[in-house]
Amino acid sequence: METNVSKISLLWVVIMVGFAMHMLADLLPLCWGANVAMPDATGQAPMGMLVFMISIAFAVPMCGLLCQHYRSRKSMRVANMVLASIMLLFCVLHMAELLEEFSPVQAIILVLMVIASLFLFILSRRALK
Repeated sequence: METNVSKISLLWVVIMVGFAMHMLADLLPLCWGANVAMPDATGQAPMGMLVFMISIAFAVPMCGLLCQHYRSRKSMRVANMVLASIMLLFCVLHMAELLEEFSPVQAIILVLMVIASLFLFILSRRALK
């Protein structure tokens, strides 16, 4: 059981690092002087989008880690399963955006994040039983 708990915790951390690398990959062209601003950028960041991205990239994985810490309560294992389901759904849908605008760098990161979130879902489901 402890091995399963460690794997789930590690996968939550891997997903958080994946989101950080996803963002960094978008910013790396700055090192070569490229303009990375969105074509229709107004200089104002949409607050709703910022809150959503921080929630999905940090708050959900952090809550998942906390659920693992307090896993002796069934409600925490259920919450972890719900969060893992949300993460898997988000990663799959986000990867599907590559069909609109393909990026080989983002494809590598997003495919690995889908794989990590799939393993997270499977292990979380197993821990719930």
